[in-house]
Amino acid sequence: MEPINPLHTWVLMARKLSGEASDDELIELDQLLRKDQQANYSKEILHDLWESRPVVDRQYAENKYKELVLQIKNMGLDNGQFAQEDHYINVSAKETTKKNRKTWCYIIGGFFVSAGITAIIFFNSNNVARKETTEQFAKNEISTRKGSRTNLVLPDGTKVWLNASSKLEYTKDYGNKIREVTLSGEAYFDVVKNAEKPFIIHTNKMDIKVLGTVFNVKCYPGEKTAETSLVRGSVEVTMKDRQEKIMLKPNEKLIINNEEIKQDKKNVPAIQVQAVAQKPIILLSHLTLLPKDNTVIETAWVRNRLSFVSETFEDVALKMERWYSVNIVFADGPLKKAFLTGSFEKETITEALNALELTTGFSYSMKNNNVIIYKNNAIKK
Repeated sequence: MEPINPLHTWVLMARKLSGEASDDELIELDQLLRKDQQANYSKEILHDLWESRPVVDRQYAENKYKELVLQIKNMGLDNGQFAQEDHYINVSAKETTKKNRKTWCYIIGGFFVSAGITAIIFFNSNNVARKETTEQFAKNEISTRKGSRTNLVLPDGTKVWLNASSKLEYTKDYGNKIREVTLSGEAYFDVVKNAEKPFIIHTNKMDIKVLGTVFNVKCYPGEKTAETSLVRGSVEVTMKDRQEKIMLKPNEKLIINNEEIKQDKKNVPAIQVQAVAQKPIILLSHLTLLPKDNTVIETAWVRNRLSFVSETFEDVALKMERWYSVNIVFADGPLKKAFLTGSFEKETITEALNALELTTGFSYSMKNNNVIIYKNNAIKK
């Protein structure tokens, strides 16, 4: 087999983007990208940049301003120049003014409650307890709701994209001595390399340690699996329930089966302990490509694409609930096990469901944000 010529691949990419590629060249490019995942990922980014148009995103600009203010405050350089609310990052550009005011009421109320609790602890605890409480309240938290995604830059320059229904926490001292964050949900990281200060992500099932790399982590509470998908570089994954360390290479994905982990913890007869312990709870595989255009499924959401390949309707429904901020209920249990493949970008929830209807035997009814999935021949109530 002849080695892949990177220059030739880039030339074919350029010809495709400019619309000058012949049918034979498009076929050749598709074959080359299937063999070189790094080049395929670069192609996706180039395509998005080529097709994008500059827009005025006031919410994005406001978020970036508030991130800067937060960093200035953490460094103690603000000298009272900024208002208390200047560091609050609004992660949903679609919220109404009324909702924003309601959110501020919660924030202000929470501030006074926190202040009261802090005062009680101050007068009734010893010095160690006061120090621990101060460290607890020094955490910065960024979170997103259903139907909302955001991105931010950490104090060291590390870029983070946060998917819907997710939360990222990091301490006030982040970047000074340590670089550690806590994640619940899904996030995509582009980590600035620093050999002296490894970047560590804590989740409920695993800890991930890196020096400088690009990868995706999915760890939603209550879901069957947790995943780490590596795009570039290398990461070390330590599972909390089993003292094992696993090194990932580019284009690899680690899947932890949460249900099997729960089963390991159950009280079972001694004769069954060995059999239960031998059950596989981890799986190492490759990143998944969408057959139509080689989209990398695990990171497609970063480019505002909801994509899935041969996933059960039940798992797809969870993604659609977060993506469109809806609730999906199955009136027919067996439909949960149907396998679906698809990719949506600008489609509404109705358009997406209509498209899936064409390939899968189901129908649906929708009222407000509640969706009920039926068999084709079922009577809608």
